[in-house]
This record gives sequence, structure tokens and C-alpha cells, in this order.
Amino acid sequence: MGRQFAVIGLGQFGMSVVKTLVAEGCDVIAIDIIDEKVKDASEITAHAVVIDATEEKALRMMGISNVDVAIICIGQNVQDSILVALILKEMGINTVIAKALNELHGKVLEKIGVSKVVYPEIDMGVRIARGLISSKIVEQIEISSKHSIVEVLAPISFVGKTLRKIDARVKYGINIIAIKRQYAKVDDQGNIIQKDIFDITPAAEDIIAKDDMLLVFGNNDNIIKLRSLK
Repeated sequence: MGRQFAVIGLGQFGMSVVKTLVAEGCDVIAIDIIDEKVKDASEITAHAVVIDATEEKALRMMGISNVDVAIICIGQNVQDSILVALILKEMGINTVIAKALNELHGKVLEKIGVSKVVYPEIDMGVRIARGLISSKIVEQIEISSKHSIVEVLAPISFVGKTLRKIDARVKYGINIIAIKRQYAKVDDQGNIIQKDIFDITPAAEDIIAKDDMLLVFGNNDNIIKLRSLK
């Protein structure tokens, strides 16, 4: 018996994945929350279902934990993409492949254990331009015309303070949704290796350290104000 695949998100990219796998004789479960997309997929594979993939219980009920490979093809909803990846990894699926909008999205997916990240829609020009505009903002995902997720160097004024004391939502109109920190590790040969720790569920009592990178969500105007913080 061949390997079984699950394709989550049936946009143009997801449907092309389904068609290719089915053409190669693979057993494919096609999943989307939109009825019309699932209907189109049902003409290609016998296993096409309408499910909210962010609901772990629904995924378990359909037996997705038994698939060999899960491919996340969710379009513009970065939060759903990351949440689904977390659920699939917690369910024990060894191989999870995910579509990313850009490198920041991809970094988050990699940090939570996604096996492979693909970038079918990355816009290199926009990413480079944003890097030139601000030395503090490393990467930016545009969620809408007014809101973005950015990876930004922690301001000096945040260092040594807990997230509770910083109170970023009230004071700055932003949400700190993850913290990335480097630490030095000595390998078996005595070499010092820099490793990244990525906390995607920071607690209120977590303390910001110098050189921490923060994953921040907020209004674009408030994000711009981060540049002026010291």
C-alpha cells in the first residue's frame, strides 16, 4: 500500500498538489473549510472533506493522524497556517510540509518542527525594500492593509522587564506573540555553537534579554513607532 497524503487548503497551489499526487497514484485526503473548493477536489479524489483544520478534534475524527505526509497549503491566513502546523506535529505526523508567504512565516514553521517549507508566492522585492527602510525591523508579513506581523529587535527599554511590565498591548498597541533568543552551546569538540531558542507561547513573567528578537503583531502605525523606542 502506498503512502497516504493529506492536503489542507485547496487554493490554486493546494489543488495543484492534489492533482499531481492523485496522478501519481497516491491516496489523498483533500481538506478545506469552503464547500465549493472541496466539491471541486471531490472530482479528483474520493477523500475530500469540509473541515476547519484549526479544530484538532475534527481532524482526529477523520483519522488524519494516520497519514504519512501532511501538506499545509493555506493561503493568506498566517495564524491558521501556524496553528494547523502545531496541531499536526502534536498529533505525531512525522512529515509536515507547509507553504509560507515569506521567510518570516517560514522561520516560524521551521521552529515548530515543519519538515519542509516552500515559498511559492514570496515577493523578494518587497522583502528587500522593507529591510532597507528600517535596520530594526528584520522581516514583515502584511496581514492586511493596516496590520502586520514583524520580527523586530527588542528595544533597550524592554530589556530586563517582564512582558507583564512592558504591557505592550496597552502601552504600545502591539502584541508580542513570540520571542527568539540565541544561546551558546559547546559541542563535543569544544567548539562554541550559537543556537536559537524560539518561544511561541511566551508567558507574562518572561523577561526580555538584550538582543532578543520579538515577533510582534499590530497596527502598521504602531509598528512604525517601534523604530523610535530606545
